[in-house]
Amino acid sequence: MLLELVAHAPDIFFQSSAFPLAFRASMAALTLVHSEIIFQSLDLFRIILTHDCLLSNSSQPPKFPIYVTAIHGVVDKEGFALVGYLLAGLVGEFPEDSTSTVVTIFRVLAALWTSQMLSWLPPVLEQLPTTVAPNQAKTQFLADVTRFLFAILVTTGII
Repeated sequence: MLLELVAHAPDIFFQSSAFPLAFRASMAALTLVHSEIIFQSLDLFRIILTHDCLLSNSSQPPKFPIYVTAIHGVVDKEGFALVGYLLAGLVGEFPEDSTSTVVTIFRVLAALWTSQMLSWLPPVLEQLPTTVAPNQAKTQFLADVTRFLFAILVTTGII
């Protein structure tokens, strides 16, 4: 239902006071062991995070800045938890076919919330059990992602 709402009534979806709650509920749905619910939740995050309003374009519809503010507000607050759910699911119970969607979500988060990702990743990786993510793999993943994120910060002129 949320997928339909964001697709056909973004004004209602993004401007609603229920948007942060819907975002949190969709994160919680990522913990369920039901493939269809996981796919739907991941699709919702992908649609939210790749919405046209987040593109730097001077000729955007007038309501897009409102959508951007709503999305940034929720991701700024819930991004740490979202990254945790995504990584836990990726090394845990997510269906194999969900990997490309998770990668897309991570790419967008890395591009739009670069500095936050640098602070979110270390504690999120610490929380992953070593039985599914050995320490060496966590360290290598963090090094690779950090190198990538610093490259983004340098190319965008932030540092």
